[in-house]
Amino acid sequence: MAPIPCPSCGQALPAQPVRCPSCQLPLTGPEAALLWQLDQRLAALQVERLEVIAALRARGTQPAASPSSSSPSSSRTATAHPTVPGHSAAFPSPTVVTADGFTAAPAPVSSQAPTARRSWSTQQTLLAIGVLLVLVASSIALAVAWFVIGRYGQVIVMGGLTSLAAWSSLRLSRRGLSSSAEALALVAGGLMLLDATAARRFGLLGLDSLDARAYTAVLGLLVAVVLAALHRRDRRIAAFALASLTSASVGWAGLVALADAAATGATIALAGAVVFGAARVLLPESLGLTRRAAAGPASGWAAVALLTATGGALASASQHPGPRVTFAGLACVALLAVLATAGALTVRRVVDGRATELGSRAAVRADWAKRALTGDWRAVGLVALVASLAVPAAVGTLGLQVGAVGTAVLAVVTGAAAVALLVLRPATRSTGDRWLLGQAGLAVLLLVGVAVAHGSDVPTTITLLVVSAVATATAVLRPSWRAAAVGTAALALLGAVTLASGLGSPTLQVLTVTTLALVLAAAALARPGRSEELPLGAVAGLAFALALLQAVGLGLSEGIVATVLTALTVATIAAAVLRELVRPVAEAVAAVTGTSALWLAGGLGSPDVQWILLALVAALLVALASWRRGTLDEVVLGTGAALTSIATVAVALDRSWPHAAAGAAAAYGLIAVAYAAPPHRRAVVTAAVVGLTGATWIELLDADVTRLEAYTVPLALLLLAAGLWSHRELGDRSWTVAGPGLAVALLPSALATAVGDDLPRALATVTLGAGLLALGAWRRWQSLVVLGALAAALVAVTQLGPMTLRAPRFLTLGTVGVALLLVGARYEQSRAGARNAVSWLSSMS
Repeated sequence: MAPIPCPSCGQALPAQPVRCPSCQLPLTGPEAALLWQLDQRLAALQVERLEVIAALRARGTQPAASPSSSSPSSSRTATAHPTVPGHSAAFPSPTVVTADGFTAAPAPVSSQAPTARRSWSTQQTLLAIGVLLVLVASSIALAVAWFVIGRYGQVIVMGGLTSLAAWSSLRLSRRGLSSSAEALALVAGGLMLLDATAARRFGLLGLDSLDARAYTAVLGLLVAVVLAALHRRDRRIAAFALASLTSASVGWAGLVALADAAATGATIALAGAVVFGAARVLLPESLGLTRRAAAGPASGWAAVALLTATGGALASASQHPGPRVTFAGLACVALLAVLATAGALTVRRVVDGRATELGSRAAVRADWAKRALTGDWRAVGLVALVASLAVPAAVGTLGLQVGAVGTAVLAVVTGAAAVALLVLRPATRSTGDRWLLGQAGLAVLLLVGVAVAHGSDVPTTITLLVVSAVATATAVLRPSWRAAAVGTAALALLGAVTLASGLGSPTLQVLTVTTLALVLAAAALARPGRSEELPLGAVAGLAFALALLQAVGLGLSEGIVATVLTALTVATIAAAVLRELVRPVAEAVAAVTGTSALWLAGGLGSPDVQWILLALVAALLVALASWRRGTLDEVVLGTGAALTSIATVAVALDRSWPHAAAGAAAAYGLIAVAYAAPPHRRAVVTAAVVGLTGATWIELLDADVTRLEAYTVPLALLLLAAGLWSHRELGDRSWTVAGPGLAVALLPSALATAVGDDLPRALATVTLGAGLLALGAWRRWQSLVVLGALAAALVAVTQLGPMTLRAPRFLTLGTVGVALLLVGARYEQSRAGARNAVSWLSSMS
């Protein structure tokens, strides 16, 4: 439960309050009990008021009943808390301040309703718009009235308006109008800054002769003091405190702007963080929110110091290319180191203090996680982020200044420090331990990027080896980090080996990376079920891909590429055998890479050997698929076999070997027929149809056969045979069993009658169509009826069309007219007949 604020000043109260630590309000005795009862009544009235407003809005324009009869809370009464007899009764329950200024004690847990999320009210919206309009109007009045009433008249008017706004805010706060008081406090703070800015802009009292940055610094700090004093006068007005801190930050920004070097600016910004942090601790409690909210600007100035120092160090490195260290760059690096150290110590001190208050560090972590974006925790989180970024920023910018060799040396030193931390510090789950090791690891990784930016392979290789060594030590000494550490070590080792082997020949580089990939794959397979298995396997795959890309991209010989593919095939086959989980994927990769390797190896001999090896791979994949029948492996291997078969036929055609292509296609078709023999694999007969049809067409094309039926009839027979063979699996439906074959046999020939005057084709097609129509009507097979009728109709139309064009016009027009008369006369009977025909056709299978 969040701390409860004091009913007077709003300061958070301890668990068992006796006296407010901020305003010293006594919370014991009969007066405290009476205050609690009053807060209870005010809370009940406020809840009742909100419910009545909601009821009125829901009713719209209907007449509303009295609150006592319509409000569900009208029967509630504020129940006084029992007090202990005598005058030593403790304050029974802390109170909370509502949005409208009421104070109320929390209701018992059993009667507490879910708290509604605070939203921006209509009153606050109006007040915010009013503040904006007043400030805009004041700005316009300042610009216009200046030339009318003169400088000192302007001082009087604007000073009077500022004083009136501040006085009105205090007055409204005492009357309990908190929202209005906050709005006027914002107006007063804005007018103060506006007055001071205008005084210099128009040269009042010679202020225009002052340096703008110095004037901003003095002005911001003076206005901050005035606003802090106003907040001290009435600590219920938060706007005075927030405006005071904002003005102080503006003033400190003026001090930072006075600096002529990045290191000086970062130092002043860091001093600002110290000053605001000290204000959070040392300012008196009477300053209320001004003191409590000072942690926000403190963390903000720490972030400014980080950015300024990092920018200065980068600028120093860019101005002096090459290994050259400057005083300005070292000063910025030193400031980053100070930021990291001071930030880490500050976070640790805050956490220790809160642990003392809450009782344990677990409670601190829970409280921080719950309120990470509110109050002091938000500022502490920003300081922690600044401290975390300062270490790698310092190391990286120093590496940019010391050059490639210096970066390698710095990487070795940083890596040694990281390993020392791993060895000397016990393996705990402490946040500080994880932070230190994480900072060291991040710094070493960043140095890899710095070494790459220097463009020198040897220092980069040394840096990568340091990263690999640190990650390996982490994997050994921190078992909970093993997966990430092993992956990092393997990646760094891959990069180091790639760069080191690249110093020799490209062939040596590819073979070295391939060897490392095999070693990593073997290490992954040797650690089944361990956390390091997955990262090792992933990096091994990456190494194989890198080796293959290098071999192809560098234009190496086919033998080198085949060697890489063979190594990848061996690794994936081992993974398929030893790891059932990845077996389908491994088999697919092995099929592709193994086929490619054999193809390249065969190319070293003769084209005939190359093609024979490809055909043998297809047969081997079919055998493996049959061996793994009933599993997902069968699908993967069978797909690979089909693709390899297609590639075999395509290669033979590309090399102008039609008989070899036809023979391969026929062989694959027959193999598919044998494979489809078991009932559960009848669907494979589709591949057989494709293979045997392809073989037939290739031979027909090679023989220059142009007759259409020579191509359609064999395919139709194969489709019809496949459908009849698989009729049980296809559900004994005529469209699936006989439809494809009959469509291929009839429709192409029927359509061909429209483009050629081939009377035998027309007579054969119409005769076969009519026969199928009669057979389908007798056997009640829908596909035969539809396809036979369609083929006969197509032939009739194509044959009747030319005759119709040459016939006399009176004959064609008269025929159409008589047909229309007959249709019109027998419309009802025709419609009924059509419905019967559709029903009859639909009843077929």
